[in-house]
Amino acid sequence: MPHLSKIAIHATKPNIIKFSSARPLSTWDLFTKIAHAIPFPLKMSHYNENKDGILLATGTNEVEFMEFQLNSVSYGINVSKIQRLAALGGIPVTKIPQAHPCVVGSIHNHGVPIKLLDLKEALGIQGQESTDSSRQLVMVTKFNSITTAFLIDSISKIHRLSWTLFDPISEAISTSADASFSTGTVTLDDRIIIILDLERLMLSYFPNAFKKDIINEKVDYDSARENKRIVYVEDSKVVSTMTMDLLNQAGYTQVKPFVNGEEAIRYIRENQDSVDVVLTDIEMPMMDGLTLCKNVKALEISEDDIAISVVIYSSLITPEMSKKCEYVGADAQLSKSEGPKILQTLDKICLSRN
Repeated sequence: MPHLSKIAIHATKPNIIKFSSARPLSTWDLFTKIAHAIPFPLKMSHYNENKDGILLATGTNEVEFMEFQLNSVSYGINVSKIQRLAALGGIPVTKIPQAHPCVVGSIHNHGVPIKLLDLKEALGIQGQESTDSSRQLVMVTKFNSITTAFLIDSISKIHRLSWTLFDPISEAISTSADASFSTGTVTLDDRIIIILDLERLMLSYFPNAFKKDIINEKVDYDSARENKRIVYVEDSKVVSTMTMDLLNQAGYTQVKPFVNGEEAIRYIRENQDSVDVVLTDIEMPMMDGLTLCKNVKALEISEDDIAISVVIYSSLITPEMSKKCEYVGADAQLSKSEGPKILQTLDKICLSRN
């Protein structure tokens, strides 16, 4: 039976589930452990009863995301961002004076205090349903090298889907209160699952923690960068705007932006001789960054040409993800929390070209 190569999940203490890269588990085993670790029934109505395992290989344009609920509405998050789940009733919460209304308090994660946010409050969801706090869950996440916990109502299952099935938010739900913090939607069994953009949410509520590295970076304009042709692929408008401003201020003025890998690879194939470097995110509708990189590296080049370089620029960069980036042929990878290093990385690649 195929198994999960992406994550494993196991109970470390009563009522706590930890996501890690330990022994691979089948999907059935994974949810059995969730059901045993959380002391109340999970909403499992859409679980695949045939116990089909799943294998997440690198560069297959597939993603595993966890479906969870807020006020009975389904939301999704990439499992690569989840560190653990725990029942709220088993976690001491310390109130933080003068904190933002969406901040429930502070909890300890491996001995380190982190913020616990009420996700419904943060998303501005109106008409909140009454939920028994003893049945709520704490979802601990890590992205952009920052660990944060979110309060959610329940979880359903982990899905493995192709990025081609995801609809950008501009083409789907655009009027809901939480639409501005969504990268898009996916429809399964006639229900819509909203895929959350937690990076944008955190940028909105805590800009000093997430923007300071890029915004406060002082750069010198270098004319040697002017003729370097970069394809930049990023579906987040906020991150794209900040990064484009930084590149332009530094002298990288020939930057062509795209919002997903499918549009980017189409352009690259038609303009292969006019692209020096591809700078790409990983999580994107239609085609992800790893698959884009794999496609770019598969392009045929003549003996006199220089292969297009690819730099992965993502909030998901971890030692494990770095190995995946290397596997698909990426020339470099860095986390969005390392914003200032982007110029150093591009210079090393671009300015060494003839």
